[in-house]
Amino acid sequence: MADRPYVELITKENCPLCETGAETLQRATAKFNIDVREIDIFDDDDIYDAYSTRVPVVLAPNGSVIDEGKLSQAKLTPALLRLKVSG
Repeated sequence: MADRPYVELITKENCPLCETGAETLQRATAKFNIDVREIDIFDDDDIYDAYSTRVPVVLAPNGSVIDEGKLSQAKLTPALLRLKVSG
């Protein structure tokens, strides 16, 4: 059986925008049966260097940015649909 498609959510503690973004992303991914792998920005120096001023950031499995900052259903939905179809 193939693994379920997933996205990564780069976030950090004490970040209201991250909390709101996580809720938005969970609603969007639930429609497509896509997993969310949450990564704290402070757990990896490379991730911190790349995204410290941009959180929350949603990454596709290939590392491309799907959305960042104030996450939007309008931007997430088409990207998640493509991921579901290709996954």
